[in-house]
Amino acid sequence: MENKEKLQSTESDIKGGKIVETTRPDKESITDEKVKVKRHKFDSLTIYEVSESELDTIEKGSPSSIYLNFAIFLLSIAASFLASLLTNDYSNKQNTFIVFLLITIVGFVIGGFLIILWLRTKNDFDQTIKKIKDRVS
Repeated sequence: MENKEKLQSTESDIKGGKIVETTRPDKESITDEKVKVKRHKFDSLTIYEVSESELDTIEKGSPSSIYLNFAIFLLSIAASFLASLLTNDYSNKQNTFIVFLLITIVGFVIGGFLIILWLRTKNDFDQTIKKIKDRVS
């Protein structure tokens, strides 16, 4: 008799203010089980209309993060090569000096350009969200 009790599970629901208990065997497949969904009332719900281009901007995020990542990379490389230029003697190695100098100059120029791009575009994502929210007002 104890084995039969172990093979049954008990479910309880509240119906009409009373607790109703039902038992069923545990051997039922998972697909037979019911999923209970609890829904709570909202005080209010605001629906925002979004254009396809705004949705793309939100989905992709702002390109400014890529600008910042590459700017940091290039500026770090340029600073490393600048430190190498300032601390080593390249009197016998003109080709090495020219390569290091070019990497330093290109790194600082492109890194600075990407920093400027990042500063100009870092608020695109925030502005898109603000524009969507302002439509409700």
